[in-house]
Amino acid sequence: LCCSLPCLIAACLVARGALEAAFCEPQAAQNTAALASRQQVSGAARPLASASALQPHLGEARSYEAGWNLGALCVAGLASVLYASATSAARASRRRRGGARDAVKLNVVAGVKIIGTGSSAPETVVSNNDLAEIIETNDEWIVQRTGIRTRHVLRPDETLASMAATAAKKAMEKANISVEDIDMIILATSSPDDLFGSATAVAAELGATNAVAFDITAACSGFVFAFVTASQYIRAGAAKNIIVIGADCLSRWVDWSDRGTCILFGDGAGAVVVTATDPDKDCLIGFQMGSDGNGRCSLGLPTINKPVNLGGGKEGANGAYGVLGMNGNDVFRFATGKVPAVLSELLQKHNVEPEEVDWLLLHQANRRIMDSAAKKLKLPQEKILCNLDEYGNTSAGSIPLALDEAVRSGKVKEGDLIASMGFGAGLSWGGILFRM
Repeated sequence: LCCSLPCLIAACLVARGALEAAFCEPQAAQNTAALASRQQVSGAARPLASASALQPHLGEARSYEAGWNLGALCVAGLASVLYASATSAARASRRRRGGARDAVKLNVVAGVKIIGTGSSAPETVVSNNDLAEIIETNDEWIVQRTGIRTRHVLRPDETLASMAATAAKKAMEKANISVEDIDMIILATSSPDDLFGSATAVAAELGATNAVAFDITAACSGFVFAFVTASQYIRAGAAKNIIVIGADCLSRWVDWSDRGTCILFGDGAGAVVVTATDPDKDCLIGFQMGSDGNGRCSLGLPTINKPVNLGGGKEGANGAYGVLGMNGNDVFRFATGKVPAVLSELLQKHNVEPEEVDWLLLHQANRRIMDSAAKKLKLPQEKILCNLDEYGNTSAGSIPLALDEAVRSGKVKEGDLIASMGFGAGLSWGGILFRM
């Protein structure tokens, strides 16, 4: 209908010209001839008729034009109504799917391909038994409910930017690419060292002077969002080589006296180098992203604003952040429902049978979520890529960190088909199908 509307309007304009030629112009000529004959008396020309005298005759011609204009407006109006109806239906469909956005077919000048992976995690490792010394818990209780045994934690003198840069360096080494050839750096994180972002700090540490660097904040969906963003820049021909990083240090934002949340999170980073390739070799088969702000209270880290007197009876505020809060039951229900639904839709849309999928790579949040998704997708547990027991939930860092370890161990090989999905705070989610 989007294409039909201009065509309908153009057809209306052509038809208008034909009607004018068929009706308005002959009628106007007849009126002019009649007026001229009335003006001839004994071979002498009478003065031209006044405007008021001409009005009845001109009205006859204009009646045709008015009738045509009304018809044209009706046709154009009908087209507009049909277009608006289709648009409204599409929006309603997206609302029913929770604001999800599918991949849109565009004219592309290049495909995308992952040519290098890298990861990094702090040296400090905190075990479940370590936590049992400061909170009421034990190793068996944590493992049974989450699958987590240890987590890596940044020291006070370490930064997220340095951890992210280390992962990026390893990815570039694996890709055998020079930093001078990097056009863009996208850092997915919800815990930057600076409120204004850490991507530029990562670029500075890498010496990537030719690259534009920026942050994306989408919590545990962040890496998927960043990867899709990078692919669109490459497909459009705006960049050739992009480093996509997922990194978080949520250990700095949990309440270490709350056993419901502090046991879950660790710090880590993963990175991939994405480059342009032939369109027919595009490794990103499809994606779907979505969000639902109505669920934001289930998982978040809100600001705390302390009133400040500004004089004249006016107040401002000094801002700070509190600690991470989560309704575990709500998030679990959200994830176990959304993950298989989105990935099933992606597989069906791109005519991929579940048995064709080589690996299931999910955000590393909870082992029970992974097992539930694999069961609903009819995938064996052996196809799940998981390092949750070692690192815990590293938010945006979890997917690329697990991918890098699987690639370096030889488990994931070139050409393997991977179904991957991030999900978390927002609430947000993003699913992708891609080949290595």
